[in-house]
Amino acid sequence: MKVAIKTMIKTAIAFATLASLAGCGLRGDLERPPPIFTDPPSEEAKVPVDVPVAFAAIKIDPSRTYYNALGGEIPKPSPEADVEESSMGEVSPG
Repeated sequence: MKVAIKTMIKTAIAFATLASLAGCGLRGDLERPPPIFTDPPSEEAKVPVDVPVAFAAIKIDPSRTYYNALGGEIPKPSPEADVEESSMGEVSPG
């Protein structure tokens, strides 16, 4: 009985300590602090830019086999082939 009460008291003290530490320094809008080892970014660098991203076109060699990180073969894309969803049946749980 005494052990259970001691455990409950220790748990309550630990929870109160962690809850009080979790709120340390929280105030306002919670802005990110400036960097410690470098100069802070300029105001111009903080403004978001709405520019489309250019993707690199990857040439796929049809005679080469490509493998993923686990050693499995990566299937080559076939943009000419249409996917016929009507021929896909329901998958039943096995």
